Amino acid sequence: MRSLDQARALCESYLPGLLDGLSKVPFEQRESSGGGTLPVFRASNGPSLVIPKDYGGLGATPLDAVRVTRAIGAHAPSLAVATTMHHFSVATLFTFAESIKNSGMEWALLEAITSRNLLLSSGFAEGRPSQGILSPTMTATPVTGGYRINGSKKPCSLSHSMDLLTASVAVPASDGGLQTAFLLMPATLRGVTRHPFWASSVLAGAESDEVRLTDVFIEEELVIPTENGPDGMLDDLQTVGFIWFELLITASYLGMASALVERALAAGRGATTDRAALGTRLETATQLVEGAARAMMAGDTDNDALARVLMARYGAQDAITDAARQAVEMLGGMSFIGSPDVAYLIAACQCVAFHPPSRASVAAPMVDYLDGTHPFIMNDTAPAGATPAPRSVAAPAAPAAALAADASAPATNAPQPPGGAAVSGGSPVATPTPGVESVGAAPVTAPSLHQQPVVTYRPQAAVPRTDERSAVTAADAADWDQASSLFDGAEGIRLTARDCDLHYWFTNVPQRTLRGNIVGYAPELVTPDFLHEPGPLRDALIQEVAFRALAEERAARAIGHIVACAPDSTTAEFYATQLVDETRHAMIFRNHLRNLGVDERDVAAVIAEQTAGDKAGILDPLEELGMPIVRDQQDFMGGVVLLTILVEGFLAPSIELSERKWRPIDPRMADMEKGASIDEVRHLAVGTSIIREHLQQHPEEKDRLVELIRGGMRLWEQLPVADQLTRWENWFQEGITPHLDMIGDYEIWDGRRLVDTTPEDRIQKAVEVTSIVHSTRLTDMGLGRALIY
Repeated sequence: MRSLDQARALCESYLPGLLDGLSKVPFEQRESSGGGTLPVFRASNGPSLVIPKDYGGLGATPLDAVRVTRAIGAHAPSLAVATTMHHFSVATLFTFAESIKNSGMEWALLEAITSRNLLLSSGFAEGRPSQGILSPTMTATPVTGGYRINGSKKPCSLSHSMDLLTASVAVPASDGGLQTAFLLMPATLRGVTRHPFWASSVLAGAESDEVRLTDVFIEEELVIPTENGPDGMLDDLQTVGFIWFELLITASYLGMASALVERALAAGRGATTDRAALGTRLETATQLVEGAARAMMAGDTDNDALARVLMARYGAQDAITDAARQAVEMLGGMSFIGSPDVAYLIAACQCVAFHPPSRASVAAPMVDYLDGTHPFIMNDTAPAGATPAPRSVAAPAAPAAALAADASAPATNAPQPPGGAAVSGGSPVATPTPGVESVGAAPVTAPSLHQQPVVTYRPQAAVPRTDERSAVTAADAADWDQASSLFDGAEGIRLTARDCDLHYWFTNVPQRTLRGNIVGYAPELVTPDFLHEPGPLRDALIQEVAFRALAEERAARAIGHIVACAPDSTTAEFYATQLVDETRHAMIFRNHLRNLGVDERDVAAVIAEQTAGDKAGILDPLEELGMPIVRDQQDFMGGVVLLTILVEGFLAPSIELSERKWRPIDPRMADMEKGASIDEVRHLAVGTSIIREHLQQHPEEKDRLVELIRGGMRLWEQLPVADQLTRWENWFQEGITPHLDMIGDYEIWDGRRLVDTTPEDRIQKAVEVTSIVHSTRLTDMGLGRALIY
């Protein structure tokens, strides 16, 4: 079909290989949850489609974006709907990029969307009759440095694949009332969870499940207040967001109907006049949507333009459903019976009517606009008796609840979010916590890292030795039997340097962690004979042990510099104990090489040989980043940040994975890793508290440390760690094949037998836990925005 072929050609020019890549995935798989279309979309640079070229994007115009979305909708309906939620959000943000810079939102957040191909999901209004699409869906309670967010969004497209979540909340205004604010937050923040919601098979690939936010802390730099214009009209940013959404979501369904009409025309069934009428009806929708896109390109983006776009959307909606129905009728019953795709597409096309705003909800203001009585005002969503609060922010607002209007589901009696936002009359209410300071000042802008002075760390007064989140005592955190693991939630434990001084270490670690076993395992444990035999299992173990021995020794050498520049005896004592821990770890792994038959005289040579590539590719770049900071600049806090986040934060989950996978095969290795993991959890917790306390005393250091973390994470992303893990796990997978009976029903984590896992499963689990550790620790430090880099 001519217009669809043109859309496909344009899609190929913007996103080379996307349609071919999608075609390689069976249609049924494309449309299922986790169907594999989003990786293809990312690989084709799809997330940058509508981002302006000036900001590193592909710069698609509204017209081109409509056509590309139509082409995607014809091949992968769920992908078109899901990515619409991303496209209109980023298009709106970058349309007002300069103003957003001035609003206080950190520009690096927007840069990361382009540079890292991030996906944004929309947590704005729901298709719920009792709640209008402009009403905030979540509540925000002011706390020092930011807000505590609670609420729920269902359905929420891209719920499982999103990198960032956008949402609207009700926040206290300067006059004592409430106003709507726009949030941009990392999707990995602690308290962001996903829950099953979408039960239909239609558009299941859009990942439209429920996303809940439970006591999620976000920094004030991630919040932009919004406002209404004169006489209740939407501000510019909200209006542009609405227009982008209506264009792209309609184009998604236009693509689905186009796929049906193309089949009908190709089949040649029915009279020529009927086929002409069918094509004409579909192209009516095309002209309506493309005409609205052209008007937007001409600068037609005011409130009147929104009214015209909605009229075009409703007209196109009728044409789309009409054309889809006529195409299926023309194809005939045998086509419907014989091709599941036909039945799927006709069902999917009906969903175009479910996206807000519904015709009924805007009927009155539309009539007022049409007869000239009043301007078009989408005021159906304002809370009863509420008046938008004024604000004194230099920038125009970010999109409010209407923006994302993500309602891939029918707007029918959806259940209220359990335990989420407090809703009264369909509108959330935010109530500041008594006694909690509301911090609304703009963040201090830091100079460059090279210009900003380093502030000396000063510890705070002692506090009880109890983890206030999990109620785990410091002593229990060191206990072999009672210590929690990262796989089981230990990432939330809170310990301080005062909790874990030398007295603590001598009292607890040798007795409760090591249990007197200096080499890390009980004397009755043995190394199985088959691990002395050449083969992939021995290769995996030898290389992993060798790398661990070298990495722990390199970490210990760096920690020596942190001890040297520690500002007080409390932190010096703690990092002295960590120096001992890491040195002991290196020792026990060297010792295990001897357990595996390596002669003591050859241990150093074996380590050098086995780790040569990983040393050059992973350890050397990390050392080049960190050593100038701790050795040359004697930047204690910078060293703590890099050690806690970049080294411990990335390596600790893989250590625990190692313990769990080797447990039924090499119990000595498993015990060594378990003891090391207990140590690393303690190191993570104390490092986090040191940074948190420092920032409470020196908030001006926040920007410097955020940039330091981001630089480290960008470096880590470039390191060949995935190659290393894949190599180890593939060897391990091949090596355990002869030993499956011995491993039996052993579960590597709850509900999953080791023998049922693949290398990809185990690596993904480590990645997931690493993400949780980073989000938890950075949020606890007050540096959650560093997750966007």
